[in-house]
Amino acid sequence: MATMTETDRHTQVELRAVDASVMLKVRNLNTVLFPVRYTGSFYKSLLQDDQFARLAYYGSMCVGTVTCRKQPLGFADSNMVGQHSQCEMYMMTLGVLAPYRRLGIARGLLESALAAAAQDPSIRRVVLHVQIDNDDALRFYHKHGFATLRMVERYYKLLDPPHAYLLEYVLR
Repeated sequence: MATMTETDRHTQVELRAVDASVMLKVRNLNTVLFPVRYTGSFYKSLLQDDQFARLAYYGSMCVGTVTCRKQPLGFADSNMVGQHSQCEMYMMTLGVLAPYRRLGIARGLLESALAAAAQDPSIRRVVLHVQIDNDDALRFYHKHGFATLRMVERYYKLLDPPHAYLLEYVLR
């Protein structure tokens, strides 16, 4: 269990691993935070060994989440498919409730995911998609070392705009 402290407000932020007992909290946060609706199989998959999922608690309040999966290198970018001995971590979600933003919670969630990826020598990079009009998310990820690889047209089937940027953080 990772712990981080927000010193300006003297409030402790705690990151906890996701297990079956808190899956409803993950589902509720995702419903509030993201325009995409995730299926039951998405939530079941978070309990598998190749997944990384954390909840952030501000005091006793669950306020943020990050979910990632390990996949073959290039799975998110068709230009690299075929390198089966190497992997990437795909960040499926990262979000913090609006009243708790700008407290370092998203940074803590991101750093915990990057640290987990760095501990696995087969993971070469962390990748994610960001909707092209999500300027706040793009600034956040660029500030933390991610680079934009390319735009993926019609990535989101039910959102407007449907296009996304593929971002990458190179570990090794």
